[in-house]
Amino acid sequence: MRGAARRPVPARPARSAAVEAANARWYFAGLAASLVGNSAMSLVAGVWVKALTGSSAQAGLVSACIYAGTMGAPVAGLIADRLPRRRLLVWMNVLAATTIAALLWVASRAQLWLLFAVMGLYGIEATLMDPAEDALFVEMFSPQLRQKANGWRLTIQEAGRLIAPLAGAGLFVLIGGGAVAALDTATFLFAAWAVTRLHTEDSPPRHAPERLGPALLAGVRHILATPSLRATVTAAAAMALSGIGVAAQYSLVHGVGQAPAFLGVFSALLGGGSIIASLTAGRIIDRLDESRLAVIGLINFAAANLLRADHSLLAAIVGSIVLGFALPYVFLATLNLAMAVTPSELQGRVSAALTFALFGPQALTQAIGSALIAHVSYVDIYLASAAVSLSIAGRLLRQRARLTEAPLVT
Repeated sequence: MRGAARRPVPARPARSAAVEAANARWYFAGLAASLVGNSAMSLVAGVWVKALTGSSAQAGLVSACIYAGTMGAPVAGLIADRLPRRRLLVWMNVLAATTIAALLWVASRAQLWLLFAVMGLYGIEATLMDPAEDALFVEMFSPQLRQKANGWRLTIQEAGRLIAPLAGAGLFVLIGGGAVAALDTATFLFAAWAVTRLHTEDSPPRHAPERLGPALLAGVRHILATPSLRATVTAAAAMALSGIGVAAQYSLVHGVGQAPAFLGVFSALLGGGSIIASLTAGRIIDRLDESRLAVIGLINFAAANLLRADHSLLAAIVGSIVLGFALPYVFLATLNLAMAVTPSELQGRVSAALTFALFGPQALTQAIGSALIAHVSYVDIYLASAAVSLSIAGRLLRQRARLTEAPLVT
């Protein structure tokens, strides 16, 4: 962060522009392919359970099975920092393809256990891949290209979440869940092949011997010991706040005089805002810095909640677009700063710690939001969320001011 205390990180070997461009092509081709399969399968698995059982409760358990794997994030981070990351990603993609292929045997309720088991393993495999992918990302790209590439990566993810579920649902209706499983299997295999095409060193990061407990917590310790990163991570509370508002959106639709299906419009508008935010985040970091981008995201979050509390359909529509900018800005600010101030041997564990901090509280905050909406109006929830977001933004600005005045830590 410009003007703020930042721990220097050893320079990585320079790569030619041609090598970086080739890496970017193969990386994003693999990402786009796997994202199509992942997004489609995540939706279709729940629909598949619903079709087999008629139970919404059991269908909802599919998502819980997938997200349960995030509890192993600290272990996943340590593995990413101890093994060759490129080979780890290749074999994890192959393993994920094999796991999903098992769904081809699901034909009736008798195989329902297999569907739940596969989706649970699917969540574990995704958790293992994420920190290794982030760490390899740092090794492949220079800081200048990395800021843009992180934005492109999130753009592809948001676009995929808009398109792939519709494609997956269509395939399920036409030819069944096995077709979606076959698609996801193929995309994982393609992603594995794309990773083999990346030009990067593939030796395990150097590290000093340490006991298992301290090794697992090393990413958290690094975040807490790096003032600039610790300050920016406080903005992660906005991610938790977003979970509280999930249940409120159902009351919002009713409050502005629309049918529940109109939520699809709000979701599409939010996705559109997220895509634009992903493409503009790198430029804002270049002109300002990561902490200011996080503050802009928090202000957007507050503005979106205030608009949604207005009882107006037009305000709710604008608020959905504005909300699309909020969380991508907070996420990309935190991710870019973490990559810039973290040494290679800690990249996996810091990535895992941030993923857990940013997304781990979602299940709890969504449950809290569901309980709150039974007792207070959606307007109250949105107004409170806006106030808390502005409070976090003010605290981050004060922390940034203190860091700007502090001497450089060496």
